[in-house]
Amino acid sequence: MSKLHSLLFLAGLALLLQGCSFLYSAPAPPESDAIIDVTQSEDDWGIADISGENQDGEPWSTEEMAGEWWVTKTIFTRCPTVCMTMTPNMAQLQEGILEEDLDVRIVSFTVDADFDTPERLRDYGESYGADFSNWDFVTGYTQEELEEFAMDTFRAPIVKLPEQNDIMHPTRFYLISPEGELVRMYSGEDGFDLEATIEDLKYLLEQ
Repeated sequence: MSKLHSLLFLAGLALLLQGCSFLYSAPAPPESDAIIDVTQSEDDWGIADISGENQDGEPWSTEEMAGEWWVTKTIFTRCPTVCMTMTPNMAQLQEGILEEDLDVRIVSFTVDADFDTPERLRDYGESYGADFSNWDFVTGYTQEELEEFAMDTFRAPIVKLPEQNDIMHPTRFYLISPEGELVRMYSGEDGFDLEATIEDLKYLLEQ
């Protein structure tokens, strides 16, 4: 084989291998209005510290979630509005996570900790079919601690509205990386997209 033919053969082989690498690389995350990629922001989206107890009265903290992928949202058991959409959506997401065998935990923070005892949170979770094997409902902190956590972590306020017997709180689902960084915001209410959210979780966990 001439030197020229050898060079052409090696060049063709390199292109072929490059093509194979491209074909078998991880797929791009799905394009969906329900997903906001926070990693594209120049801001630091680190997670603030907070601790409490879950629906079984067991201690829980953000510190113990280090090394875990987890999706979180805010709720309260007396919520008269958005929680009645968000929590069923999260229950669907949990089903998808378990069906796909994804190593992702779920955490729901109550914004009404004075009322929402562990027992009430367990009853609430059971009413929506929550599987507590990877879904914690957390209480046991002060209102001030939670409000600071929400502003520092989610960049969203929590405001009590006594005249409406309601509490204003974030309606997104937030994905936290094992490094303790907020990397995704998912629509948690009417714009919830189960298929796109599951595909995005699969994409991230494969990286």
